[in-house]
Amino acid sequence: MAADLRHVGVTCKVTRAKVPGQRQPAVQLKLRIPKDYRDRLVIKEDDFASKL
Repeated sequence: MAADLRHVGVTCKVTRAKVPGQRQPAVQLKLRIPKDYRDRLVIKEDDFASKL
């Protein structure tokens, strides 16, 4: 699934910033999802789903 998301263009931006008085940095994550991700991602129907 991770390879599929990378192929579609979904990325995660990681930024770090020093925090005065602390040893560890502040970490921020930003998930970037393209607006046309549904067009890029091929979604298959579930073969095991019950048909009602």
